[in-house]
Amino acid sequence: MTWPGAWPSHILATSRQRLAELQLEVDSLPSDVSVATEQAMTRFLVVRACGHIEFTFDEAFCSYAESKSSPPIAAFVRSQFFRGSNPSAERIEVGLRKLDPARADRFVLLIDAEDQKVRRELGFLVDRRNKIAHGQSESVARRKALDLADIALSLGDWVMTELDPR
Repeated sequence: MTWPGAWPSHILATSRQRLAELQLEVDSLPSDVSVATEQAMTRFLVVRACGHIEFTFDEAFCSYAESKSSPPIAAFVRSQFFRGSNPSAERIEVGLRKLDPARADRFVLLIDAEDQKVRRELGFLVDRRNKIAHGQSESVARRKALDLADIALSLGDWVMTELDPR
């Protein structure tokens, strides 16, 4: 079966676009904005950044499976995703390794470059998203939230390139 549409798909492109727009909105908050508004916006940016990686990985993986397998196999693969699993480095690596060890190895090289900078930041992003989501109101500074969004956009782009179903 071949991939019938554009890549990235509309739903993936929209997820990326909305994250980039939110990042710009947070970056352009006026200096006189209330502390409460800034904190709420930065927390939302962290949640969206983490959600973008999670959604992009799940959707791209399933799209790839749909393009390379029979409809029943693709349906089975899709049934295993979208369960709200954290997009940890380990989860992404394990998923990629099941599909293709070479892709998993490229992912590990990416996240472990520069003394594991991306791995650490991804772990921090997932940790903060979980604290925010569970009501622990973990604050994240505006600059840190913007940097985490950059990492989410980069990882999402990498996933979309690696799992291109065409």
